[in-house]
Amino acid sequence: MDFTSDYAHRRMVKFLTITLIVFMTAFGLLANRYRPGRRERFRFSKAYLAFASLWTIAFSFIYGREIYKDYQQGQINLKDATTLYSYMNIIVAVINYVTQMIISDHVAKMMSRVPFFDTLKTLRLDSRSLYKSIALALVKTLVFPLTIEVALILQQRRQHPEISLIWTLYRLFPLIISNLLNNCYFGAMVVVKEMLYALNRRLEAQLQEVNLLQRKDQLKLYTKYYRMQRFCALADELDQLAYRYRLIYVHSGKYLSPMSLSIILSLVCNLLGITVGFYSLYYAIADTFIMGKPYDGLGSLINLVFLSISLAEITLLSHLCNHLLVATRKSAVILQEMNLQFADCRYRQAVHNFTMLVTVTKYQIKPLGLYELDMRLISNVFSAVASFLLILVQADLYQRFKMY
Repeated sequence: MDFTSDYAHRRMVKFLTITLIVFMTAFGLLANRYRPGRRERFRFSKAYLAFASLWTIAFSFIYGREIYKDYQQGQINLKDATTLYSYMNIIVAVINYVTQMIISDHVAKMMSRVPFFDTLKTLRLDSRSLYKSIALALVKTLVFPLTIEVALILQQRRQHPEISLIWTLYRLFPLIISNLLNNCYFGAMVVVKEMLYALNRRLEAQLQEVNLLQRKDQLKLYTKYYRMQRFCALADELDQLAYRYRLIYVHSGKYLSPMSLSIILSLVCNLLGITVGFYSLYYAIADTFIMGKPYDGLGSLINLVFLSISLAEITLLSHLCNHLLVATRKSAVILQEMNLQFADCRYRQAVHNFTMLVTVTKYQIKPLGLYELDMRLISNVFSAVASFLLILVQADLYQRFKMY
């Protein structure tokens, strides 16, 4: 039953991985040919690079022309969260296109060396936790864009009812492209988190058995030869777990490298989106109570949608990174709780080596080396937003009361 369940987990993760690869290739963000079953699963392709170049040129021309047209007609309103969010995602998408083309060869070599599915085979993932994490990733990947699409439809029906609904898809597309790399990283780290959870469950099983073998009644029950044999078997298993832990640490860091710039730009985009979202809500209230204008409920609702999406994006990323950090620290805690008083010297050495590995490596998620992603990200974002809002509100109130 466990074997069948593990096989189903691997098939599901593999299906989702291949789906992401297909989407990234189709949209020109991956200029590498995927060859399953080969030693070099990813290989740089000039044909795919030419295809990605066409995507980059076409996307930059079409949406750049749209921004320039809005600028000429004086239609750029940066106080509108929808407009600002759209422009920022266009810029991020263009940067992602260019950077992914530049590092295509590096990405192919890096992804070919990641023993992702080999590591997955050696660890039994918990079904409930895995399905819950994948559902959360699907919410970020599918539900968030659909929610924004609904908001765009409401805005279009209000401002330009004569235009076709296809126009909303045209405006949504940059958001999908700009978040595709982030969603790939988020999905990969979800699986890495489940791997660490599975590894810690194996460590906890060893903790229970090793501490049980230290009891006086167990010392009398088994012979020295059996205990030595058992500790050697446990030491071999612990060495394998330490090897898998090192693989997870090394390759998750390498996987972060090509995604780092996109993650940083996405954080900046969401930070500005939150700031403008709150400011738009304030602006509508100020117009009502100070200027005597009717309250724009629908406009505030649309801004609230974009504000909520930006908040949710940062919250989900912070929680995921924090769970990864907690999982790595838990490994060290489990190793420290092992009673080695009567353990075999071979097993003591294995525990010491694993403990040193966890202590020295000190797992961190720090894109471009700029900022460590953990739960502090949420409080820091709110602090920055509060500072920006204080300046913007003071400037707006000064302008409003200056007229009187």
